Amino acid sequence: MSHSANSLQLWKAGISLSIVLLVAVGCKPPQQEQPQQAEQSGQKVDQAAAFGWKRLDPVFGLPGIKTEHYYIYSQMSDETTFDLAWRTESLYNYYAERFADVYDPIGFSKLVFFFHSREDFVAAGGHAYMPGQFMGGFGDEVGARLMMITHDSNFGALTILSCPLLYHEAFHQFVAVEIAQGGNVNRQWPTWMDEGHGTLFNNLMWTGDGWIDDLLTVNYIYSAVQESPDFIPFADMLNVSGGGWHRLLAEGRVWTVYMQSMSVLHFLYYANDGEHRELIETYMRQVSTLTNSEETRASAEKILALEDEFLEWFQANMIMPDGTPNVRVTGAKYYEAMTAMATSHLARAHARGQRFESGQDFLAQAAADTLDLAPMGDSQWLPDTLRQEMVWWHSQLTEGHGPIEIVLEQAETDSLPVLYVSQPKFGLVLKGTFELDDDGNVADVTVEFVACPSVNLIEAEAILAGPQNDQAE
Repeated sequence: MSHSANSLQLWKAGISLSIVLLVAVGCKPPQQEQPQQAEQSGQKVDQAAAFGWKRLDPVFGLPGIKTEHYYIYSQMSDETTFDLAWRTESLYNYYAERFADVYDPIGFSKLVFFFHSREDFVAAGGHAYMPGQFMGGFGDEVGARLMMITHDSNFGALTILSCPLLYHEAFHQFVAVEIAQGGNVNRQWPTWMDEGHGTLFNNLMWTGDGWIDDLLTVNYIYSAVQESPDFIPFADMLNVSGGGWHRLLAEGRVWTVYMQSMSVLHFLYYANDGEHRELIETYMRQVSTLTNSEETRASAEKILALEDEFLEWFQANMIMPDGTPNVRVTGAKYYEAMTAMATSHLARAHARGQRFESGQDFLAQAAADTLDLAPMGDSQWLPDTLRQEMVWWHSQLTEGHGPIEIVLEQAETDSLPVLYVSQPKFGLVLKGTFELDDDGNVADVTVEFVACPSVNLIEAEAILAGPQNDQAE
C-alpha cells in the first residue's frame, strides 16, 4: 500500500489532520439555557440536570448541554452524548494537570459538536472526507469549534473509532485556547510538537478514574514502523511550518511526519525511564512563553543532538529482529489499563453494597452486566462502554497470552477489597486499590506494578527465560 493510501485509511479509521486555529476564539453563539425537563417515561428527573449540566438551545440543529468546560452539541443519544461528555471533561482535567506549568485558561466554555450524519457535518463546516477537525470558524457566527463524526454507544465503535479522534482534536483545542496564550489564540507551538502531541494522545486509554498515557497502541506501532524508512531529518521535522505541513499532506507524505513526531515525543517522555523528559518539558514551556528566545533555541539544539539516540532506540524497541513491528513494546500497559478499569468498577459496586466471592465472581458478574453500578446522572456513573471494554481486554489478553489470575483480597469483613491481576507468562503482578470518601463515594483508584520485568513484553519474556547458553553441545 502506498503511503498516500495508507494515510487515507488511517484518516478513515479516526485520525484527522487538524485545521489549526487561526482566528480569535472569543466569539461564541448566544446560549439559551433550557429549563430542566422531566423524561417522557416515568417522569424521571432530566439526567443532564442530575449531572449538574444544563440544556442549551440547538446549534446547527443539534441539541446542547453545558458541562463545566464545554458547550457540547450532539446528534447522538443521551447515553452516547453523556459518555463522550464524561470523557471530554475528564480529558480536559488530564490536559490541565499534565500542562499545569503553562495552563492559562481563557475562562469560557469551548464548543464541541458530535454528528452521526456526514451530510450535516459538512453543512456545518466539516471537511468532506475527514471524520473530524478543530477549526477556527473563520468569521462565521458560531466561531472556533471541535467537530467530529461519532458512532453510537457500543464500546468498539465508540472507543476504537470515535475516542482516539476526540482525544487528538480536543488536545488541539486545549493547546490553542488554554496554554499560555494570554487571551489570544496560541500560535506559538511548532507544528511537529502540536501534531505530535495530538497523535501521541490518540493512544490514551481512559480507565474511569484516570488515563494511561504511556501506551503505544498496536495500530500506531504498525504505522510508525511502516513509515520509519521515510523519517525526515530532525532539523526538517522541527522546522516544518503549518504551510509546510499542508504541502506534505498534499504530497501524501504528511503521515510519515505524524508517526515520526509521535515516536520522538514518546521517546523523549518515556524512554529509558524518562531520561529526557525534563528536556521536552522545558522545551514545551519555552515554546509556550519564550518563542524564538535564545533558551528555546538552545533546547531545540539539544533535541536535535538526540537524533541518533532516537533512531537507535526506535530500531531496538519498535522493530523486531525480523523487521516486523514489536506490537508488545508497551504491552504491560494494557494490563495496567484493564486492572484500572476493573478496580474502578469494583470500587463503585462495593460502595453500593455489592460483594463478591472471588475475583472470578467479580469478572463473571462484570461480563454478565450484573454489577450494581450507579445510574446515568449519578456522580459515580461510569458509561457502560467502559465495562464492555474492560471485559473485552480481559478476553483479548487471555486469548493472546494465556490465563490471567484475578484475586480479591480483603483483610477484614469491613475493609476495602484489593484486586490483584497476574500474568505469569510475563512475570506481571498488578495491584488495584481504591478509597471511599466520607459520603461513601469513590475518591481514589490506584494501580501499581507489584512485579514487572519490563513494560516491553518481549523483553519481559527474555528476562524470565534467563541467560541463554549459546555454546554448541
